[in-house]
Amino acid sequence: MQLIMNFVVLPIYFLSGALFPLSGLPSVLSFITRIDPLSYGIDALRNLLIGTSEFTLIFSFAVLSVAALLFVALGSYSFSKIQL
Repeated sequence: MQLIMNFVVLPIYFLSGALFPLSGLPSVLSFITRIDPLSYGIDALRNLLIGTSEFTLIFSFAVLSVAALLFVALGSYSFSKIQL
């Protein structure tokens, strides 16, 4: 399970903008970073701490809220399908 999680978590982390700025990326990487919810969390935190950001703070919180609701709904649906 840890090996599988590394294949999921590490690309999300590396493409979130935590290690490098999101501006000036090639178009393919720019698209991938725009669908990564962690990018918006990192950007909102950067906006709150140092005042610079790629996206507006309200947009980042809106994207994070929608992603959270989507993942909670998906998890609830998956959990309801478990049979003992």
